[in-house]
Amino acid sequence: MAAALVAVAIVVVLSRLRARYLVVVAVGIAGLAMVVAVAATQAAGTSSVQSILGGVGAGLLIATAVIRPEGQRWFVVGAMIAVLYGFRIDQSVEIPRRYGDYLSTRTVPDLPDSWPLLVAAVLALLAAGFVIGQERVEPVPSRRALAVGAGVPLGAGALVLAMGELPGNPSVTVAVVAVVGLTALGWWLPRPDGVYVLAMLAVAAVIAVDPSVGDGPDRVGVSVQIGLMALGAFVGAMYRAPVAGIVLCAMVTVSGLAPALLDSGAVAEFAFRFAAPTAIGFVVGASLPAASATVIGLSVVPVLAHSFERRVLVAGYGDPEFGWPAVEADAYTVAPGPASAFLAATVTALGCAALVRWRRQPVADPLVHSVGR
Repeated sequence: MAAALVAVAIVVVLSRLRARYLVVVAVGIAGLAMVVAVAATQAAGTSSVQSILGGVGAGLLIATAVIRPEGQRWFVVGAMIAVLYGFRIDQSVEIPRRYGDYLSTRTVPDLPDSWPLLVAAVLALLAAGFVIGQERVEPVPSRRALAVGAGVPLGAGALVLAMGELPGNPSVTVAVVAVVGLTALGWWLPRPDGVYVLAMLAVAAVIAVDPSVGDGPDRVGVSVQIGLMALGAFVGAMYRAPVAGIVLCAMVTVSGLAPALLDSGAVAEFAFRFAAPTAIGFVVGASLPAASATVIGLSVVPVLAHSFERRVLVAGYGDPEFGWPAVEADAYTVAPGPASAFLAATVTALGCAALVRWRRQPVADPLVHSVGR
């Protein structure tokens, strides 16, 4: 959330200065250096400046990724992959089995394994600077987009902080506030940004009730899911039909009701394993580009939706009242039960599809009609 605020500030500064993209590339390289520095300090065991460097560095990278409309689609897809599959990718990596294996003498043990990714990121930034370096950043986004870019992260942070103080079931309260707030934004913003907000609300509905988020397939299965999401984004960018993608999201969520009707979880498992990443990628590809500040602000929505992941943290650990197993369930767990959760997610997605279709219709100008008479 702090990174999103930093990114909005950087976008505003670069836009007002009409900076060349060479400056944007330099900003991205600086952000990458800060993120690498955070990884190094984590590996070395120091944490005094990790939060500051991490937030600023991530904000610089986000601003670099979304300030040009052509890059927004793949930034959002990459963010979705990190949110949905990052934990699974970590789990697929073999961890040391002995305590002594954790005692490394290297100062930065995590960087050597990831150096190809770092080199690729730097080369991509340099290539972008070489190709479009002399072009200038577009003018500053509208005030409404800036309000969304700063307001959505602040609102999400306030919801998280207020979780312990909310009456009743906190997860239901957060879900209702998020749905109502994002729907209002989708109506208030200009048409392209409003369509993107509603599309992301439908995606969030899928993520919030995904029963496969906590434990997924091996690295081959994760690779297939990532490939399907990228393919969906590519197809969505070609056909630009966000309503179709949102309806597909609704079909995924309604499949969660299949186990109660068919006494089998195969349909729901297939839908969430393979149809969900395809639908999410398609929606992202079809609904972008939008204002850079809007894209930044909405980047926190999948993270908030991911917090609704249903996990059983204490199963199999004996008495949960003592020692390490004394862990409470996630406060965001969807409490109304699987059937009502899937039904609510489906209604939300279908409502988003209806609103997007309505917003994409041309609106008659009463002044023009009066003049014509």
